[in-house]
Amino acid sequence: MPLHFRQLESYCDSLDRTGDIQVILRAHYKNGFALSVSDGVIDHTVIDEENRPYWFRTVEMALDELANIPYISDQIMIDRKFWS
Repeated sequence: MPLHFRQLESYCDSLDRTGDIQVILRAHYKNGFALSVSDGVIDHTVIDEENRPYWFRTVEMALDELANIPYISDQIMIDRKFWS
């Protein structure tokens, strides 16, 4: 189920949420890191305004962008399944 990046803050700060949101960065050698989030039950691919995966060129860029979003887990997972 996709989630627009502009909705990420309100999704994480929802009263329906229990616990922190897990961030998963899916590593792709050519494209960088695609952002996904999970509440422990449902995984959401985060998409941009054109309904494409929301990409970061580096982990540092992702950390900077996510720094002010509430209720994100302190641990960020990196899925390297497609790193080749």
